[in-house]
Amino acid sequence: MKQIRLVLVDDHEILMDGMAALLNGIPGIQVIAKCATVNDALYNIDLLKPQLVITDISMGESGGLQLLNEMRTRFPLVRAIVLSMHHTAAYIQTMIEAGASGYLLKNVRESELVKAIETVMAGQEYIQQELVGKYSKEPPENSRTNLLSAREIEIIRLISQEFSTAEIAARLFLSQFTVETHRKNILRKTNSKSVVGLLNYAREQKLV
Repeated sequence: MKQIRLVLVDDHEILMDGMAALLNGIPGIQVIAKCATVNDALYNIDLLKPQLVITDISMGESGGLQLLNEMRTRFPLVRAIVLSMHHTAAYIQTMIEAGASGYLLKNVRESELVKAIETVMAGQEYIQQELVGKYSKEPPENSRTNLLSAREIEIIRLISQEFSTAEIAARLFLSQFTVETHRKNILRKTNSKSVVGLLNYAREQKLV
């Protein structure tokens, strides 16, 4: 494959170092930055101009979803692959809708990792083979999780971290009115009567 310069994003240093070593051992791939936060990733993407970003989902106060949303606005030509422990259809769908071109589990084999990178850099989507059936299945009619948008799931994550409406609005560049509207829609879609009920639901569905 042609030389691919990529940024790796994960807040688990040992896992990130191991993945970086694996990727740097693949001909044609160069890890040009390792980042533990969304802000660090955005800084390095802007500075180093990679062709690809491989990111985890859960990273402290923010995560892969926020990174993908920022990349879609600021760096639309940079492709992204999510590398995660989460294997539910809701997570896969949310990340793809947010702009990821690929979704892999952290147990992915090197051969499939290479195939995923090649596929994504060719302009196509790639879902790890063991997840394809789960992702392609029609969602159950009574599945409330599948009714949630990527933005709504992002707001649920921020609510779970005790961000106020004003703080969420500032972080996501939205008005407080828009955030309040999202909150009302989230409670309705999840059939939750309070934030406590919403967070219980989110934990059950492994959204947080």
